[in-house]
Amino acid sequence: MFTKQMQDDDKEILSIAKTIDASGGSLYQKFIFFISSKIIFFGFRYPKLKLQIFKFIDVLPSLEPKKIYRYFKIYLFDEDTEIPVFLKSSIHFLIHILFLDLIVSFLILKIVKIFAKLFILTDSPRNLKTTNVTTRPRTYDILGELALSPKEAKEYLKQYSELIKILPEVHPEINSKLRTNISIKCSGIETRLYPEAEEKSIQYLKEALRPILRSAMNKGIGINLDMEQYDLKSIITQTAKDLFLEPEFQFYQHFGIVVQSYLKTSKDELVLWKEYTKRRGTPITIRLVKGAYLEYERIKAEERGWTSPVFDTKRETDIKFEENVLFLLESYPYLRSAFGTHNLRSLSFILYHTTKKSISDFEIQMLYGMAGKYKASLDSMGIGLREYSPIGALLPGMAYLIRRLLENTSNQGFLYQMSLGKNLDSLMSNPKEESLNGI
Repeated sequence: MFTKQMQDDDKEILSIAKTIDASGGSLYQKFIFFISSKIIFFGFRYPKLKLQIFKFIDVLPSLEPKKIYRYFKIYLFDEDTEIPVFLKSSIHFLIHILFLDLIVSFLILKIVKIFAKLFILTDSPRNLKTTNVTTRPRTYDILGELALSPKEAKEYLKQYSELIKILPEVHPEINSKLRTNISIKCSGIETRLYPEAEEKSIQYLKEALRPILRSAMNKGIGINLDMEQYDLKSIITQTAKDLFLEPEFQFYQHFGIVVQSYLKTSKDELVLWKEYTKRRGTPITIRLVKGAYLEYERIKAEERGWTSPVFDTKRETDIKFEENVLFLLESYPYLRSAFGTHNLRSLSFILYHTTKKSISDFEIQMLYGMAGKYKASLDSMGIGLREYSPIGALLPGMAYLIRRLLENTSNQGFLYQMSLGKNLDSLMSNPKEESLNGI
């Protein structure tokens, strides 16, 4: 049962949401927002087709360009989807009889690359100087999944080093909200990360990270360690705690780490990080997110017969995210807050409580290529906004692209709910209410 204060809070949160939703963006951004919601609605209406498209996109980087249509047919025409059989047969017959295989292969690759560029800033750090980007502060990320060989890991390290060299030096007096950041994917720079040999893994990871931290610190650039799958959480967390306490790094204020709210232990992690920064004597930034590996963690836990480390429902994750937001704000100045979300309820909840607590040293983080309408609104409101900006070619970036596609086409996602015609009031329901409408 809600108290009157909670009801009043929700009214204010709804008011902020209406301001963000109504005033943001150019006509072009609003048009893109509208088209995105319709595409997402289409994707959810045809789930079998959506799944096969995602599978095809995932395997696309490993295909020879001239053979793309052959595999496109296998994934989309030969499998059971919502496309009528006669239509699939007719399309394939025309392509085959007119010898259009190569042309169609080229078009498919071109379309996917164009789509990928919506979410990937540029293909190389070297191209940053010629990239037409906004003046928003950024956290740069070198795209890639887990490195499978020392050679791959060295290549990722080389790209991070190159990125730091290319980025301009940051003046010591620049506010943390405006300071350039780099996010590090730890499994990309070190292959020897084994949960069953945690102590040794931590040692290897620290050796790989020290030169990056040192170079970034010398240029005044912030470093954020991304959190990945649950298997590596303990290794990454302990590595960060050890490194940030080493004498050469202990007093640098621009290090950070991610906490994933879909983990049942996320609140406990925040409590431990607060105690840690008290001992360290220098604050760190916590990038609070909901989490990007939800299905992966559930499947892995089921395969191993373990209790799932993540919440079973999005509603539980949303509740925990809001609880974590409040704890982070209460932990200032020991923990500096960076909130990674595109969810309108979450954004409005954050803005309401930062204003209520008179906290201005926080930032909102959004992915490059997403929620342009909301970004414009936040800019006009003077809210600190940072864009998480991936750098990399299509091949290593494909897994990232797939996660963005899955995020945008979730049946519980905000855009999908809007595409169903639900009004803003219902979409902004407090997740603690039993009448949750899929925020």
